[in-house]
Amino acid sequence: MRLKSVSFKIAVLFLVFTAVFTLFRSSMSGIFSLFYAKNGILDENISSIKSFQNIGIMFGLLPAGYLADKVGRLKVLALSSLIIATSFFILILFRNFFFFSMAELLYGIGLALNSGTLLAYVTDLQEQNKIAPSSRLMGMQVIVLNLTTLIGGNIGTWLFGTKDTAPIWFAMLGLALYPAFVWFMTSFLSFSDNRAFSKKKDKYNIKNIVGFFRKRNFWILLLLNVGYDCGTQFILIYWSIIYVEKLGFNLSLVYTLFMCALILGSVLFSKISAFVNSKGITLLNTGSMIGAFVLSGTIGNKYLLLFLFLLIELLMGMMSGQISATSNEAIYGESNKSTMLSTIFIYCRDLGQCFIIYKQ
Repeated sequence: MRLKSVSFKIAVLFLVFTAVFTLFRSSMSGIFSLFYAKNGILDENISSIKSFQNIGIMFGLLPAGYLADKVGRLKVLALSSLIIATSFFILILFRNFFFFSMAELLYGIGLALNSGTLLAYVTDLQEQNKIAPSSRLMGMQVIVLNLTTLIGGNIGTWLFGTKDTAPIWFAMLGLALYPAFVWFMTSFLSFSDNRAFSKKKDKYNIKNIVGFFRKRNFWILLLLNVGYDCGTQFILIYWSIIYVEKLGFNLSLVYTLFMCALILGSVLFSKISAFVNSKGITLLNTGSMIGAFVLSGTIGNKYLLLFLFLLIELLMGMMSGQISATSNEAIYGESNKSTMLSTIFIYCRDLGQCFIIYKQ
């Protein structure tokens, strides 16, 4: 009974932390470019400003895992939200190319510090309480993430219609209060911070990281992340051009449909992961996605193209759930969890960016 109670509390903490952070962060997701344009930034300069976010992510990923393992995962979670809140404050105070670029750089660093940190924290809690990794919980986390992304994006769009700085204030205040929320939730649920170096015997050792490279789960996780990152990077850049500008679909309609497809994919993964093994899901996803991409390049009917796009998004939703589940299993039992995850994210980010540069 106690084990079920602790498992439930860990699930609640994981899902609530995901929901609150994503809600406030995603309220700015579709606003950045609109805000820059409204403040006199030319279209060709907006892409230059946005590139600083990728620089920030790469710069932030390097120390992110080490810091989380060294000083504590909750501390790094709090730091990441404060850095992002600071980047939004800069957007309000200063309205020019230089400060917009610096805000994007800080935003990227904040995102990098958050990447994998919560998962490492939750996996450590599972270990401490002898609770096995849960594919169902990871699937639920992705569902919550996609739902709150959809809700947050719509909130941000609505607020932007009332005043261009309204979504920035909303996101900034929410993220500035996030550290206090983290402290309150962990205190209420009787959890504490964790890190790799909580005991003298858990010294930082490069052999732990090298040993991780020899494990099958690492390579499965790396391949899943590379495929997902390349796919999402490509879709984020080109979906509006292809389906809105070229095919003439309504922007809000397409955005809502593809977010719903992502959520449905997450739900499907959560359902089938209980009775289909990881290898089977990987093969199903890979084969279906290759088929959908091949068909997309051979047919001309815009409604069939939209259907295939939504099918690809559904498969991406399943893949995102599988990535979380595989990450949970891969770092279970490891000491330097955050460092290992950030190492994977660095590889994937590099390969994803190379793919986009090649396509362009």
